[in-house]
Amino acid sequence: MTRLQSRTIAAVVMLAASVGLLMLNQSGRLAGLKALLLTPLSALQRGVAGTVAGAEQLAPDDPATAALEQRIVELEARIVSLEAENIQLKENEADLQLLTGLLDYERSRPDHRYAAANVIGRDTSALLGYIMIDLGSDAGLARDMPVVTNQGLAGHIVELTCCTAKVQLITDPASAVNARLQASRDEGVAVGRFGGVLELEYLSQQAEVAPGDVVLTSGLGGTYPEGLVIGRVSATQRQDYEVLQKAILAPAVDFNRLEIVLIITDFQPVDLSPLLQSTPSAPLP
Repeated sequence: MTRLQSRTIAAVVMLAASVGLLMLNQSGRLAGLKALLLTPLSALQRGVAGTVAGAEQLAPDDPATAALEQRIVELEARIVSLEAENIQLKENEADLQLLTGLLDYERSRPDHRYAAANVIGRDTSALLGYIMIDLGSDAGLARDMPVVTNQGLAGHIVELTCCTAKVQLITDPASAVNARLQASRDEGVAVGRFGGVLELEYLSQQAEVAPGDVVLTSGLGGTYPEGLVIGRVSATQRQDYEVLQKAILAPAVDFNRLEIVLIITDFQPVDLSPLLQSTPSAPLP
């Protein structure tokens, strides 16, 4: 007899035995045998369960075990407390770095007076650029006061309440800042654009501008003090057939991380609109 034949016969025998046991079980003839087999297994199961339950009841009565469990609870509470202290220390360190940077900026420009304010709100629209600060008219703030950080110009105040102020950022599409290239001294206007960038417009074709050039406020127009850092040139746009050229600026201030700002409280913007509107009339013939 071959190995294949032996396996076939064994499979047939097992199948027949399985069918037979199934038929006997359905007819109820295996009830006695099942009871005989399950009785010792049930007794063993009850014994194990009783032993475990007895151990659980005895464990709390052990002073050493109770003391150990109490110590574990105390250590877990201590770990939570230390983690909270660590987080607070990191926050204090970050605040200290911000305040140190702002203090250094004040010392580097002693020609102005400043008030520090916390950023308490941001404009959620992708089309605008505003922040809210926690100082207002009660702290001596007024409309059009410039807002800066140790990195550079952030914007100016446009609305006030007694205790808060709304600041228009220089990246807002409605913002325009008279600017000057630090190296070449050529002048233009830094205009806000969507996406948090700036565009330096109204540059003459002869203006010398290159990526990396620093752009400052020119002071023209009387809106901002002269010499505040606006940003750096990231790209230029020059067409030979156009009268003017443009440049793309990367703002010096990281507006996504503004937490504390400085308001220049002693700067008085100059309103030039009456002079611009009073143009001389043509002489009569």
